[in-house]
Amino acid sequence: MKNLCLLLFSILFIQSCGVFENEQNLDVLDPSCEEDFLVVAESMPRLIGGLAELQQRVVYPQEAIEAGIEGRVTVQFFVTKEGTVACPKVIRGIGGGCDEAAVKAVEQAKFHPGMQQGELVRIQYSLPIVFRLQN
Repeated sequence: MKNLCLLLFSILFIQSCGVFENEQNLDVLDPSCEEDFLVVAESMPRLIGGLAELQQRVVYPQEAIEAGIEGRVTVQFFVTKEGTVACPKVIRGIGGGCDEAAVKAVEQAKFHPGMQQGELVRIQYSLPIVFRLQN
């Protein structure tokens, strides 16, 4: 009986920690996140419009503005052979809704895809999104 209670308590504790929920790890369920990729290629992907244009599309969260949150969010993702963004995830965040805003902006980005030996390839890529309050 004691062991059963301990087992039930352990299961409830693990569930409350979110181990069984994949909300934060949706890329684990996405098979495209497991495909082969390169980190470096002869021709790396190029962001269409540049980083300044992407930065202009970022919506600064009101929560972060009110809390005075500033900093850099780094988003890691794959640039597909078609030049789209796949499986974005925050590898360095600052909170206050900024992480989610950075991912949303990166998801909309388009790239000229990377190439290796004359073929289009899937590349792992990271971009910094800067959040700075105006004085």
